[in-house]
Amino acid sequence: MTNTQPATPPAATAQATAATTTQPQQEWKGLTIDELKMRRAKALVMREVNRASISYQFANMRNDVSQNGVRGLLFSNKTVAGLKKADYAVLGVRALKLLFKFYTRRRR
Repeated sequence: MTNTQPATPPAATAQATAATTTQPQQEWKGLTIDELKMRRAKALVMREVNRASISYQFANMRNDVSQNGVRGLLFSNKTVAGLKKADYAVLGVRALKLLFKFYTRRRR
């Protein structure tokens, strides 16, 4: 039986094994399990805080609407308390002008 593979010199084989054994092991550069758990917990807490904040804001808006009607959404309580009937008329005319301009532009 003849060997068809060329013989490798012993020096080349020794260099190849030395090169593979002397390379430092690459360490994991990602997050550890504990860091992942902390980030997940932080994300869950932030989600709950945001959910509570949104529900609080929604409750305040609903309270304003129930006390002052739709104008409670548009103006603060101090502004609504200071408005008189003439002010409402002026605001209504301005709003109608804006709506009419929008309607006529859209018809074209």
